[in-house]
Amino acid sequence: MANDYNTKRQEALSLIKRLHAGQVRAGNAPVWHHLDRVSRLLEIVLEDGAEGTETGRQIISLAGLGHDSLEDTEAKEEELQKYFDDDGLKLIIGMTNRFGDGHPEPYVKQVCESGEGVRLIKLSDLYDNCTSVIYTLKELGTKWTDEFFLPIVTPMIKAITKTEFLIYPQTAERLKNMVLASYAMLLNEREKSEN
Repeated sequence: MANDYNTKRQEALSLIKRLHAGQVRAGNAPVWHHLDRVSRLLEIVLEDGAEGTETGRQIISLAGLGHDSLEDTEAKEEELQKYFDDDGLKLIIGMTNRFGDGHPEPYVKQVCESGEGVRLIKLSDLYDNCTSVIYTLKELGTKWTDEFFLPIVTPMIKAITKTEFLIYPQTAERLKNMVLASYAMLLNEREKSEN
């Protein structure tokens, strides 16, 4: 990817680190690590697939960094627009769950009816979340996994993996397979934890 993209990415990453400062996930890992992994995974699979335009691939990858900003920080759309431009901001807005986690159905519908960029970011997000829970299952516990995590991700995975992609079909298929494999491994680890 071009130097201009790398500069934009570094600037956006600095913003994300600032916005999510002090936020951690299981294992005391900074939240921005998750956001960076989601973005990097998108870079890899989009470049490998070589679908769409280079600019489109870069916008999606960059927006992966900011996908939780409106939902989990005090960031305003105007601030994000400076770093992600209009198209990236639209993807971040599309990824924002304004319904809360108690009833996942409206958010599942929102994402599944969104454009391909939003759905690719969500697939990358699901993969990283499922994989992270596999490795921190002992710390997070089965109660949290059963009562909080699985009720959110299960309906999203079932719905989003059935959506059609016309611009990024190979990339989407690769991400769908990665999500389904990670989810299956999580369920397997969850089952083993009871034995």
